[in-house]
Amino acid sequence: MPDYWIKISETEDEDIKNHHYLITAKTESDAKKSAMKYMEHFIDDDDDPEKIENGFTFYNKAVIVRLESTKERRRKNSRNFC
Repeated sequence: MPDYWIKISETEDEDIKNHHYLITAKTESDAKKSAMKYMEHFIDDDDDPEKIENGFTFYNKAVIVRLESTKERRRKNSRNFC
């Protein structure tokens, strides 16, 4: 199965933090689904996040977590990096 780099942005009070994760999945669509499941529980204290396009909002839209990109990892070059 291929690996996919997932970029997630977290915005709070105009402060943007980017998070990068590596997900193993059969297809890019499956990788996106896994990322969305992960993002739904991104902040543990909010039990009822609101779903938006490509992400979720937490704490009554005070924090926005969004899937920015999905890119298949090229194993040839990244094995040395990892």
